[in-house]
Amino acid sequence: MGRLLEQVLAMDNLREAWNAVADNRGMAGVDHISTRRWQRNWEERLVALARAVRSNHYRPQPLRVRRIPKRQHHEYRTLRIPTVTDRVLERAVLQVLYELYEPYFLACSYAYRPGRSLKDAVQAILTFREAGYTWVLDADIHAFFDSVDQTRLLTQLAERVPDAALLRLIERWLLRARARAERPLGLPMGGPLSPLLANVYLHPLDVALRNAGRKAVRYADDFIILTQSEAEVAGVYREAEALLAALRLRYEPSKTGVSTFREGFVFLGVTFRGHTYTYPWEGKRIKVQGARVDRLFDTYGPRYG
Repeated sequence: MGRLLEQVLAMDNLREAWNAVADNRGMAGVDHISTRRWQRNWEERLVALARAVRSNHYRPQPLRVRRIPKRQHHEYRTLRIPTVTDRVLERAVLQVLYELYEPYFLACSYAYRPGRSLKDAVQAILTFREAGYTWVLDADIHAFFDSVDQTRLLTQLAERVPDAALLRLIERWLLRARARAERPLGLPMGGPLSPLLANVYLHPLDVALRNAGRKAVRYADDFIILTQSEAEVAGVYREAEALLAALRLRYEPSKTGVSTFREGFVFLGVTFRGHTYTYPWEGKRIKVQGARVDRLFDTYGPRYG
């Protein structure tokens, strides 16, 4: 068993993972065991979980599928929920991988990273606006979580995760996420590890945009690229389209387009127009003018996907 997997199975790490899952609560998986029920003998469960992984007897359970409405009420997001046991182990892996990947990810990536938030992404957008980057490619990736190429993702992981046993564990989680067994596609939206895996998969996009000198802000599978002219943003549209194709992804045409701050655009539920931005708060819309994010924005939480 590799060094990283032993770090995952260290009791302190598993205990921290269980506490995070318990705090998050969430619904039971296909085994109908809730966090409250898991808590009754959590110490014994952690010991048994570590033993099962070390002896190669651990097998993840199928995912529980749930559809929940998006902010746009006519659309739904499909969540695939692991069991509490699987969530604890995923979270334990996540905690170890954070240390590997946080120094590696770029500044343009804001979603699901320790110490970074939607508020920071909005502040970056305002800073670019004040610097004269007023043309915007607002991009959405078509069915991103269903389109992730698992073979490519595992290859990317192997570049930075020098532990074959840990990679095999992650591969088992990916296998159960496939809509069709013969097609190695899909990342389950609903598991603790999926946001980090999404950032790993899209990291080459971040690198290519940085190397091209682009001003980008990415939040999971939503991203914008800001330019100083209409001619430049037209080229950026084609450039980003080619970068996505290299990842076997494509734009969602109905949600991707070019705009300006003067015309206004919406990114992650925040509306930017002119020198203002607005966002919902307690049934109202808060309107803010200027280049700084207000304190109330802290209550406007991130969204998944």
